[in-house]
Amino acid sequence: MEEQLTKENKEIIVLDRQDLTIHTESVKKLDIRKYWDKNKIVSMINNINNPRHQMMFRFLWMSGVRITEAIELTKGNIDFDNYIMTLRWLKSRKYNQRNVPIHPNLKTLLQLYTGSMKSDEKVFPMSRQRAWQLSKKYLGGHPHQIRHSFAVNWLRCGGDIVNLHRILGHSKIQTTMEYLKIVPIDQGKELLKIQFD
Repeated sequence: MEEQLTKENKEIIVLDRQDLTIHTESVKKLDIRKYWDKNKIVSMINNINNPRHQMMFRFLWMSGVRITEAIELTKGNIDFDNYIMTLRWLKSRKYNQRNVPIHPNLKTLLQLYTGSMKSDEKVFPMSRQRAWQLSKKYLGGHPHQIRHSFAVNWLRCGGDIVNLHRILGHSKIQTTMEYLKIVPIDQGKELLKIQFD
C-alpha cells in the first residue's frame, strides 16, 4: 500500500517493502551443502557396473536436470542436430516443458545409448522411487545432490549465473543465486571485462 506525503510542495511516495524486492524467505531454501565435487562424482559414476544405471547418472551429472525430468525424457525429445532436449514434467496435473542445451560429450553418449530406441521410447524407463533407490545404492545420496553438484561445477568452471538459472529451470533467480554461497563470483575478474575508454 502506498502512503503519500507532502513536504515543501514535493510529493513523496513511500513504497511497501514487497514492492522493492522479493523476500528471501519466499525462495525455497536449498540444502546446497549436499553436493559432490567433480572428481568424487565422476569416480562414483565410473564405478557403477550396470551400463543403463551408469548412463542415467552420467546424464544427470552432465545435464543438471531433475530426476522427474530425466525419467520423462523420450528419444523424440532430443534434437541431436541442434544439441537441445525438450524436458517435460508433470506438476499439479499439468505438463510443463522447457528446452535445455546438451553438452557435445553428452550428445555423443546419448546418440550411442539411444541408437536402437524408437522415438516415443523413454530414455530412462523407471519410476522416481527406483531412481532414488539406485542413487542411494550407488552414490550414497539422492539424485538432487547430482543437480547441486552440476550447479557448483558450472560456476567453478566459469559459467555465469543467468545461464545456470535458465538451464536449471528455477522459477526465481534468487534460488539459483544460493549456489553463490559456495562459489562466489570473483568481482575483481568481472571488473576486468569492463572497458572505460
